[in-house]
Amino acid sequence: MPSQRKEPNFDNTHTIKFWLRQASHPDKIMMNDEQIKCFNQEIRSRQPQIMQDLAVHQEEVPGGSIQAAIKKTFPQKPLYHKGQRVGKSFYDDLLQEIDVKGVKKVTKVQFAYSIRGTSIRSFPSNMFVTDDPADNEFDLFQETALDPAEPLIILHKSSSGMWCFVQSSFCRGWVFAADVAVAAAREVWLDYLQTEHYLVVTGSRLRLSYNPYSPEISELEFFMGAKAPLAAQDEIPEVIDNQSPEGCHVVKLPVRGRGGELTFKPALVPRVSDVSIGHLPYARAAVIRQAFKVQGERYGWGGLFKARDCSAFVRDIYRCFGFQFPRNTSEQMLLPGKSFSLVGASRQERRHLLGQLPSGSLLFFPGHVMLYLGKHKDDYYVIHAIAYCGDQEKRDTDSSYLPVPLNSVTVSPLSLRRRRSGEELLMALASTIQIEDRLG
Repeated sequence: MPSQRKEPNFDNTHTIKFWLRQASHPDKIMMNDEQIKCFNQEIRSRQPQIMQDLAVHQEEVPGGSIQAAIKKTFPQKPLYHKGQRVGKSFYDDLLQEIDVKGVKKVTKVQFAYSIRGTSIRSFPSNMFVTDDPADNEFDLFQETALDPAEPLIILHKSSSGMWCFVQSSFCRGWVFAADVAVAAAREVWLDYLQTEHYLVVTGSRLRLSYNPYSPEISELEFFMGAKAPLAAQDEIPEVIDNQSPEGCHVVKLPVRGRGGELTFKPALVPRVSDVSIGHLPYARAAVIRQAFKVQGERYGWGGLFKARDCSAFVRDIYRCFGFQFPRNTSEQMLLPGKSFSLVGASRQERRHLLGQLPSGSLLFFPGHVMLYLGKHKDDYYVIHAIAYCGDQEKRDTDSSYLPVPLNSVTVSPLSLRRRRSGEELLMALASTIQIEDRLG
């Protein structure tokens, strides 16, 4: 007799319909476009070194500020690549590639766009570097993933020319030079950046069709919340890469010319795709719908494996509505909005606050962010991208909880335990933020 297959734990709390029914005023527009624009301005004013309005970026930058940015301290703990400890020569090579001395006293920046999905790295290296020789998940040099058509300011180039040190609107670091196209004139770059007609990816991701005529845009992939400017009507030919544009949105995408210069090509997005012309209206139900479009997908630290970690999950959801969040959890904890500290709060105080908290709010503890769904029976639920939790029944030799791999976007009760300490997520919470206009 065949053994019975054990089904994963699944109940109504794992369904979007359940939480949409629970949400209060689910379709009420919570902030309009102008309020969201002001909210983004406040984000930038609070974290000016991280969040920048690239449209007003200066064309010349003092070399000293660039040198300070690229002089990142190497991790002091042992690091490993493919299970082998990296030696002094690895760091020596990195220092040579970073080329701090090559920074001019005044640097004339370049304006560019990413031409494909790529990564921003802490250092100019694509080596997968970890602090555990057995780790295949957490590359310590990975800062974030970038979508195609992401605006970038090039501040410096590595000694080999293979890497560019860039500033994006929300992060800076090293990007492969082959993954960017440089504008001949700032005005061309700015016109594309400031277009008022664009598609927003509202599905978990958008993948363009295979294109045998233009391999540079064939099967490009965009994450939720990414923007792609729409081509003007007079820019749309009758046939695009041997296909009629009938039934498609036509977007204009950046590509590299033969010398690496920025040019543009039209690309087709079928109208059945999960996209929106412009940003979605910001309502509670819409936030929940966006979150559940990612349910069950793999966890990916810093955008590795073409996946999301906890802060990218939250950022992608909220950028569908026009919000420009910073990339990392520690930075997102400083967002404007209606916030409450839970440091030192009792269990009863935490339960009382969560009982009043609307769905779609953000919950934080150091190193992690979650999207709040609501209360059911005697527990409180979130949806989040999570790597591990703690096994309540098994302990390591040092009495720490053994890790249970989740590595997915999942719905969890706050009674879930943390990976090593075994602390309940409820008791680990440090703060909450409601993303709303505080003056409204």
